[in-house]
Parts: sequence; C-alpha cells; structure tokens
Amino acid sequence: MISVVYAMGTQVVETGSGPVRVVKGSHWPADDPVVRQVPALFSDDPRWGMLYTVEPDGYDAPIETASATPGERRTARRA
Repeated sequence: MISVVYAMGTQVVETGSGPVRVVKGSHWPADDPVVRQVPALFSDDPRWGMLYTVEPDGYDAPIETASATPGERRTARRA
C-alpha cells in the first residue's frame, strides 16, 4: 500500500528538473523526491487534505492515539 502525505502549504519547490508547485491539501506519495526534499512542508495528518468552506468543529483538535505504542503503558483506568 502506498504511504500518502498532505501538503500543509502552497510553495514552489525547485527541483533538478525545474520548479514544482505544491498546493496546500494536495496528496503526495511519501517517497516522492519533492517530499524528501522539503519534508517540513508535508504531514501524514489527513486533515490537511480536507477541503471545506467553513472550518469544521474539531479541525484544530489534536489527533489522539487509541492505544499505547509498543513498550508504553496507558495511564487510563477503567471505572
């Protein structure tokens, strides 16, 4: 399966084969040479790929992880 990242802004990136225009919200393969050249311009957060006319509720909320990462213990307790 291909890994996808999303542009967090619009910028022209100079490459060896000429300028490439990256548009905010556009989807790019994570291993693309432009992504590797300017990794700070991209995020794997899918909210950057959303189109909207009014910012939806929760758009700026951090994404939570449902489970602990390997070797990490969760601090939440069942009631």
